[in-house]
Amino acid sequence: MKKIWWIWLFMMGALSTLAATEDLTQQAEKEYRQGKYLEAADTYKKMLTEGQESAQLYYNLGNCYYKLGENTQAILNYERALLLNPGDRDARYNLQMAQSQAVDKIEVLPEVFIVRWYKSLVAYFSADQWAYISIAFFILFLGMVALFFYSSTAALKKTGFTLGIVILFFTVFSVIFSVKQYRRITERDYAIVLTPSVTVKGAPDNSGTSLFVIHEGLKVKIIESLGEWVNIRLEDGNEGWVAKRDIERI
Repeated sequence: MKKIWWIWLFMMGALSTLAATEDLTQQAEKEYRQGKYLEAADTYKKMLTEGQESAQLYYNLGNCYYKLGENTQAILNYERALLLNPGDRDARYNLQMAQSQAVDKIEVLPEVFIVRWYKSLVAYFSADQWAYISIAFFILFLGMVALFFYSSTAALKKTGFTLGIVILFFTVFSVIFSVKQYRRITERDYAIVLTPSVTVKGAPDNSGTSLFVIHEGLKVKIIESLGEWVNIRLEDGNEGWVAKRDIERI
């Protein structure tokens, strides 16, 4: 009887949480339609504090900040949306619009075509999507194994063996891609500069040599951390140290 009671309480709690989430979503959407972008942003942030993280939520929050003219926060949230859902074309387009207003225009170091193609392929799907793809490939692989062992003709056995090897290859690589995307989400080694103007130092100290200046909205890669300082790398290959308070991880 106790077990049934606890199951009932769990179901009621889940339904209550779902209803509250739906209420907040509708409230935020209504505020956004009415042009109350600050109120909508606060509602979306409240949902985030309650653990309701999602690509759509970050995208909506980015839109609110963009409407408010807070370009840096818009960039940060669009980047977070794309981290969870790399295939979101709307988020990518809006991110490009927001980035076009940033001060720094960093020239990206050229990459070998195959490296650029590989990175684009990995980033095309999220970690969950790659995981589902790997499961589908593995099921197909099992089908080819069955075809190889139970076929009555040599031609079908050869087909099962050949396709099985190819599908196994795709299975392994889709698993690798899923792991890489999962690490991107968990490690989050990219950040957005939040301070209007930051002088990058040659050492993790205010007395360090000033190397160059970067501005808010710029995306940087975090190489390492040391106390209240982080070593960052720009897309053009330049590196240096900035205070942790000047950036926020995506």
